[in-house]
Amino acid sequence: MSFQLQELEDKLSPLRQSLEKELLPTREDDQKLVQKGLILFRQHLVSNVKVREDEAIAEVQDVTPVHVRLDFHFPLLSKCSCPQKPWCRHRLATFFMLYNKVGRVNDWVEDWRDGAQQADVSGEPNKQAALQDLIKKHGGLKKASELLQEQQSRGETPEEWWSFFGTVLYEEDYELLERQAYMIDIHIQNFYKRFMRKSPLETEWKPLYQLYASFYLFQEIDAFIHRSERTFRDPHSLYEYLLAEMEFAVKRLSVHALPFRFDPFISFLKDKTEELSLSTEQSTLAKAEVYRYLWYYLFKKKQWRQQEIDRLEGLQSEEDVFHSLALLHQYILIENRSEIEAILKKLGAAIVPYSDFWIEQLFSMKKYDLGTFLLKQLQAKIPQYLQSLREYEASQFSRWFLQTMPLDYMIEHEATMLKELLENMLPYSFYTYNDLLLHSRSFKQWVELQKYMNYSLQEMEGLGLKDIAKESPQYVLPLYHNGIMHYIEQKNRDSYRLAVRYLKRLRTAYKKLKRTEQWDIYFEFILEKTKRLRAFQEECRKGKLLDA
Repeated sequence: MSFQLQELEDKLSPLRQSLEKELLPTREDDQKLVQKGLILFRQHLVSNVKVREDEAIAEVQDVTPVHVRLDFHFPLLSKCSCPQKPWCRHRLATFFMLYNKVGRVNDWVEDWRDGAQQADVSGEPNKQAALQDLIKKHGGLKKASELLQEQQSRGETPEEWWSFFGTVLYEEDYELLERQAYMIDIHIQNFYKRFMRKSPLETEWKPLYQLYASFYLFQEIDAFIHRSERTFRDPHSLYEYLLAEMEFAVKRLSVHALPFRFDPFISFLKDKTEELSLSTEQSTLAKAEVYRYLWYYLFKKKQWRQQEIDRLEGLQSEEDVFHSLALLHQYILIENRSEIEAILKKLGAAIVPYSDFWIEQLFSMKKYDLGTFLLKQLQAKIPQYLQSLREYEASQFSRWFLQTMPLDYMIEHEATMLKELLENMLPYSFYTYNDLLLHSRSFKQWVELQKYMNYSLQEMEGLGLKDIAKESPQYVLPLYHNGIMHYIEQKNRDSYRLAVRYLKRLRTAYKKLKRTEQWDIYFEFILEKTKRLRAFQEECRKGKLLDA
């Protein structure tokens, strides 16, 4: 919860306590009052809500509009322009509007109905009221009957788990997502935490339950986004929290051999992945991540994978990208290279943004031959994909892709292919390619790369120019010639000083190569060409080039 929401929750605490004390669920009038407040809230009749340091104000559209002021410190001093006191439906509706930002209104109503108990006739609290008061003060305490009821309601089969998740989410939750789309990521986390509060007590079952909870909620949120009339700027980012939870659960499950008791749960989940096939342009990437991760780490039986291939081949969905991705994934799992090549050819550049998973997994599992085969297929598709992106998107993708690449392995075993791949990704792969050429002592190619990028001599100094000039000066002579003329053509004192600096370094390079005659000819040419540039001639004298 963010700082602002936590602050709001703290401010609402006195109001909540006052309501729970003043309103009794056993009183019919109080029940009706809460119900009327809920109706106003759910019909979106509370507007212009402003939260201040000590109070909140709002307008409520009833039969006639009313103005509400809730006092955070002294709830009974809250005011409404209607005549009813101390609590009215308008003040309740405003409270619900505020509480909806930090929790579920339905939960509050249920707690109110269950938590408060009427004192018995003698005026002393009965035992049940005392117990409820203790439970309220210590939120972690629950009665044994409630724990048993929770266990029964969740069930012990995968079908019961799945059905149970449906009872945890209410229609009001989807209305909340629709009203507060700007807070959807926070609501997703709150829904997930609500699921996890019902997790099994046994440690070994927790990661399986976590996987079920995150997978179910992933599908629900995905369905909501697609049926919503709202536009979400970056839908994939909304899935990241649930994807991370699924990944964490799968990793915990895959560390050890799974108990036989898990078999029906894993099989049920496998069948549920069929629903991922119903993808759209917005969710294909997220669904592909879920599908591939589960089939790679959990659904390992050869029989299952062959059955999935038969199912996907029977669909014959040529236009659905996800269908092709799923089928490609299954062929990679069984290492059917001819089918892999056929699908990659059909998908073209569209496959590139999905390739990181296979590259990372194949090389981490030391399946170098298959990983290299896949990279060779992707190599020619990358330029076309980069051209389809805007510049900052292409740069971002390239950084991400190169981080996924097994560079150490490829430098040692596939250096030629790596160079070709980096060439295809220029200019976005420049720094990686620059370092590779220096590491492999490919100085001639390094010079060609600098010419391609059109960097200045100053910029090239930090990229390896000094080191190559010392070790193999013959390669950098053309760079010095072009760079010096560039500075002279600027025709200002600062550029003349830079030209003289690099003329002196060029002279050192010629001396190291024992080609001083060529230096003399070149420098005479420069002096003749710049004889009208007195400032440059003066800088040459200051640099003692004319006396040399």
